[in-house]
Amino acid sequence: MSNYVNCLASCGCISLINKPTRFSKNSKPSSLDHIYTNICDEKRIINFGITIFDISDHLPIFVNFNLHHPTHQNSKHKFRCMKHFDPTISVSDLSLKLNNLNPEADDVNTLSNEFVKIFNDTLHTHAPYRYASRKEQRSFNKPWLTKGILTSIAKKEYPLQKVVDYKQPKYY
Repeated sequence: MSNYVNCLASCGCISLINKPTRFSKNSKPSSLDHIYTNICDEKRIINFGITIFDISDHLPIFVNFNLHHPTHQNSKHKFRCMKHFDPTISVSDLSLKLNNLNPEADDVNTLSNEFVKIFNDTLHTHAPYRYASRKEQRSFNKPWLTKGILTSIAKKEYPLQKVVDYKQPKYY
């Protein structure tokens, strides 16, 4: 049984039910009913538990998930603005902040969390997030249209646009 639980845990699954769900007159209570999930987001798991309903020697178990995903149309894409980014200045600023980090003070987990926080703060200072423009938002909806393909389309349509602009019968 421990191999089964270890295998599920190695895949990132956790047990939601950890109390006995089977009661018998001849044996002690046991946990035979399981719900394992790899969803760790607290917003997606609404509630879970055991219902007290004596229909058999097993108690019913349940889980309620929030399956509504936010629509991508309402969310705006954001990415790092690299317009004024200078790698030498950002690296020197990062090394200055990392010199204040004491590697012997705490355990490895705390130090790695502090490093990630310092790195992200420095990155946000030198390359802050910005929201995509309307034109960039449209390109996220059609990722297969690369800049090169759009340039080729524009070059291909340029002679046709010249003809349409003249609106003279001899060009038709």
